[in-house]
Amino acid sequence: MRKLLNENKLSRRKFIATTAAIGMVTVVPRSVLGKGFIAPSDKITLVNIGCGYQGLSEIGVLLRCPQIEIVGVADPNRQSNNYIGWSYNGLRNNLRRLIDEPNWLEGITGHPGGRDVMKDVISTFYKKNRPGWNSEIPAEEDYREMLDRMRDVDAVKIIPCDHLHSYIAVDCFKRGKHQIMHKPLGNKMLEAMKVVDVATSSQHIATHLMAYNSSSNNGINQTKAWIDAGAIGKLREIHNWSGRPFWPQYPDLPTDRPPIPRDFNWDLWLGPAQMREYSPKYTNACFRGWFEFGAGSIADMGIYSMIPVFNKLGLNSAISASSRFSRVYKCDDDLVPAPVVNTWSFPDAAAYRFELPYKNGSGSIFFTWHDGGMKPNVPFGYKDDDLPLEGMMFIGEKGTIVGGFNGQKPELFGLSSKDLKKYADIKADPLPNQSEIVSEGTPRWLQGWIDNVKEGKKNPGSFEFVRELTESYNLGAVSLQCNGKKLLYDSATRTVTNDAEANKLLSRDTRKGWEFV
Repeated sequence: MRKLLNENKLSRRKFIATTAAIGMVTVVPRSVLGKGFIAPSDKITLVNIGCGYQGLSEIGVLLRCPQIEIVGVADPNRQSNNYIGWSYNGLRNNLRRLIDEPNWLEGITGHPGGRDVMKDVISTFYKKNRPGWNSEIPAEEDYREMLDRMRDVDAVKIIPCDHLHSYIAVDCFKRGKHQIMHKPLGNKMLEAMKVVDVATSSQHIATHLMAYNSSSNNGINQTKAWIDAGAIGKLREIHNWSGRPFWPQYPDLPTDRPPIPRDFNWDLWLGPAQMREYSPKYTNACFRGWFEFGAGSIADMGIYSMIPVFNKLGLNSAISASSRFSRVYKCDDDLVPAPVVNTWSFPDAAAYRFELPYKNGSGSIFFTWHDGGMKPNVPFGYKDDDLPLEGMMFIGEKGTIVGGFNGQKPELFGLSSKDLKKYADIKADPLPNQSEIVSEGTPRWLQGWIDNVKEGKKNPGSFEFVRELTESYNLGAVSLQCNGKKLLYDSATRTVTNDAEANKLLSRDTRKGWEFV
């Protein structure tokens, strides 16, 4: 496909919003029929849903795995080169190396994406690396139409925009599909909790949230060993901070009215969100900055860093969340400044403070997430005058542990030289590296999911095991929308107990045809 990103318009299949709507079709594939699970010798057939910058960045791990065959891709965007990326032509060059095509997309500038781009990558790779492969995989805008037709597909990978994750996941559970998902489970509390509930009840469907891969963090393992040994005394609070967001955060709703790109199904991209005028300020990586479409920096990066903390310390869902954030002022026609009351987008910088109970009933801990350049105070005895741009800190009664963003390479501060020497020899047992290649080009995390697909088991990265973190970050987003108010939350009833208006923000006004069933 050397005519990618040309000017030829493809015809669209009519958008289905009736029987193919989320939750309206229940189709069971061969993997969960009475005949048994997928045979160990069989390849797992998989449809990749979401073909943007991140989806293309992660496609290599699936392509290199001989136990998986990608049989279709779906995305509302056919093809474009306007995605936000970390380096100029970096993604294109990585894909060139993956498919061994040095001149692929020659003359195209920017960051490519879309279903036709991903289809070309997959087809080129398979033709060169799988003898006898000569299939033509479908690339369609609506994954539901594809799965309606390809009923024997075993699994899906879900990697579109945040606001679509929950709806696609629940629909694919109803279809009996095993799932891999790029974080998060959802950007609205009750939607994400629906995914947790369905995952819990779907005992023979294997799921994996890719953010779990950070659980092989030996820094948190070492930190926990020091805490257990009493190095910093009783743990009082935890801080985690990030330089995110890297995407634009718009304080105003878009007023520009550019035409919808002809290769882009705006209606389908909106999914459960109410119809609004198209703007490129909503799409690609920009979606993360809007309450309707994204879940902010905490769900973009905090999930990676916080999963091992929740797991290691045995933390439950937040019982309260409050927030503070950067504010924008504007002058009116009389040049009188007033704050912009913003209920539609995340701020440039924010700090969320959660009270998290221990699951064993031994009390609670305060966890504060900072983004946009916000940081905690420099702890006593710290080696420098300032903290790094990103990091993690555990504050105890006697001292402090400071590490990298994921808690890596932790160090003790504020202790006497005698105590430092005392705890220097405490070393935690290493954790298995989830990225380690364990079989035929397959990393440990993916092999674990494959084993669970074929054995009908759950794994530590299953969706239901991030319930507590998912409830917490979504509660933080609601606090931001309530002007930073401290919200009290009851996980048993999934309600905010001190603000009726905040309860309405736990879900969205879902567009007809996308309702959960």
